[in-house]
Amino acid sequence: DWAALRKLYTDDAWLMTDKAPVAKGADAIIAYLRRFKDQGATVAFRFEPEDIAIERKLGILVAKYWMTAQLPGKPAIRTAGRSMLIYKRAGKGWLLWRDMDNTTPDVKAE
Repeated sequence: DWAALRKLYTDDAWLMTDKAPVAKGADAIIAYLRRFKDQGATVAFRFEPEDIAIERKLGILVAKYWMTAQLPGKPAIRTAGRSMLIYKRAGKGWLLWRDMDNTTPDVKAE
């Protein structure tokens, strides 16, 4: 549900994925993520939180991740690493403001 996913981000959110240019703005982030699904890709994603901190109006989550993505007729791509997600308080809830991930030698792709 792309509309529901869009609602999780601030309008000025950034997505900074490993080996890709930054996607600035919630609509650009959704467009980036949709391109895989629109090509018929299947994606499996596992996320394991390691640390959480809350300071006033910001929340920071650091987690390990594992992802397998496969386009039709192509070999699966496996990657793993760490994500840092920074949330901003928005009313009574939280919205994703910055999302950065990178590969790391201590988190191995499965």
